[in-house]
Amino acid sequence: MERLKVRMDEWFFTQGLVGYKKILEHYGLTVQTAYDGLIVEREHLEKFPDAFFSYYLSKYSVAAREEPRLRGLHKRFKEGDRSAKRELNTRLNDLKNSANRYFKDTEEGKLLTEATDYYRKEKDYSERLDQYLNQFIEQLASKDIDEKLTSNYFKAVPLQEHYGQTSFLNVSHNRKALEEQKEIFHNDFIYPILQEWNLYKALEIKDEKVVNDVLEEAEYQPFNRIRRSFRKKSIEEMLQYIDEEVHRCSFTDFPLAFQSFEEQVFSPLALSIRNARNMSWDANQREFFPISSLARLIIFSAHAGSTDARERAVFVNYGGSFDEIYQTNQSYESLREGNVTFDQIVFDLVREQKLKADYLNNRYIIYEYTSDYQSKRTLLDYMIMTPNVMKLFAEDSNLFNYIHYSLKGEMIRFLLRNIDAKQLITTELREKVKQSYPVHDMIRLILIRHLNEVYKKEVHNVDRTVEKRRVWALVKSAEEVKRKIGTKKAQGIAYRLLNSIRSNDKHTFMDTVMRVYISSELEMPGLLLEALHEEQMDFATVGNAWVAGLVSSSNNEEGAKENE
Repeated sequence: MERLKVRMDEWFFTQGLVGYKKILEHYGLTVQTAYDGLIVEREHLEKFPDAFFSYYLSKYSVAAREEPRLRGLHKRFKEGDRSAKRELNTRLNDLKNSANRYFKDTEEGKLLTEATDYYRKEKDYSERLDQYLNQFIEQLASKDIDEKLTSNYFKAVPLQEHYGQTSFLNVSHNRKALEEQKEIFHNDFIYPILQEWNLYKALEIKDEKVVNDVLEEAEYQPFNRIRRSFRKKSIEEMLQYIDEEVHRCSFTDFPLAFQSFEEQVFSPLALSIRNARNMSWDANQREFFPISSLARLIIFSAHAGSTDARERAVFVNYGGSFDEIYQTNQSYESLREGNVTFDQIVFDLVREQKLKADYLNNRYIIYEYTSDYQSKRTLLDYMIMTPNVMKLFAEDSNLFNYIHYSLKGEMIRFLLRNIDAKQLITTELREKVKQSYPVHDMIRLILIRHLNEVYKKEVHNVDRTVEKRRVWALVKSAEEVKRKIGTKKAQGIAYRLLNSIRSNDKHTFMDTVMRVYISSELEMPGLLLEALHEEQMDFATVGNAWVAGLVSSSNNEEGAKENE
């Protein structure tokens, strides 16, 4: 057996397929894909340990990560910031101690120690410090030191959160050379796959001798039971035994599953077999959600398929082809590496998907999770870009302009989580009134929320211009009232109305508004009756829009443009 097609499944398994492809393609190999998955090849499996370490050594290189930080602190010290020197001394000493665990007596280790000690003892800047910092960075970037410190880091931080201390991740292997750790990886992850493939191929060609040879030659513990059961059996009886007594993989089409999906396979989501008797096969506490060794390797690649974002792993999934999902997550990771904000990433992803004719028919799910292996605690959150949100981001993205980034990010997360932002808007609007701040960004948030509510009901056939005009008509009408009654009185009325909006008291709101129009000798627009009837606009939109107009400046340029 030389190759096997693996289809997408649960989101974390699909994430694993993305990671598997990313690791191998970083190594220079081309992974063949299908619409719903990819092709795993024996040749690629043999090279996977090398590819795995190559990917993580490149992604988490200690030397590459520390150099900008060290040079930045050195520059500050050079310019007279003495606090930067204290911070730099601490960082240099920490890195020296980490390197000296393994390289204290090597030439690279001695040069790194020399540079650290000289730099730390100097209290004032001199040009010689430039030379010693360069010497330190050069030795830190030497192949042996960088690889050892980097491998210890990615094993202890990102990978341990996902997989605990299984296989080469165990701290007992930290002092072993890289080639030894690759061998452990091969023995624990690759060798079992190849042996399962060999047995399956022998059974498939129905060669009894080859089957027995595979079982005898393999040093693979799960084969012990198979070996005993196959004694004095014909090939037909062997096949019958496999069909009736051996579990199939829960994630792939492979018919041999000797592993269990549990904490040591994927810590964030899997359960401990010991604590999940009612979820195990035949309630025996030993056979729990069976998976093949290949599925285990794919899930072990899941971390590589995610994007690190503020100590959280992020994965974007939707109902597209595997290649589309792969490219979307590549785009997300590229944008994150460029320090692009979350809201801008969301907009860029939507713009990318808008090029596809069916983008409104898909539901894009953004998974965010963090896991603490030591405390057995996982926090999983997911945000859904439903068609109404996709349409809002794609066609009304201009409304998000000129909103403070923190408020914009919070609004976007509300939309993605399908949480009504009316209370957020009312709270922020109250703060604007209290501080006498401009409310232009609040009007935009009211428009965003209103359009989203309308799109929920009917995504495709919505006249956006008409919906915007309704909101702006309320704003402009309230502005006219404000000119009549004055700013101070308008502010007092705004407080009372915001209380009514928060408590959903429609009648008190309407009673107050009608009295204001009567005392101002102005005609109340019929659109305000929507606060009661809610046929075209909901109460929160009507109320917040009118209050925003009551406390806004009357020369609102965007409002004039929208009305025009």
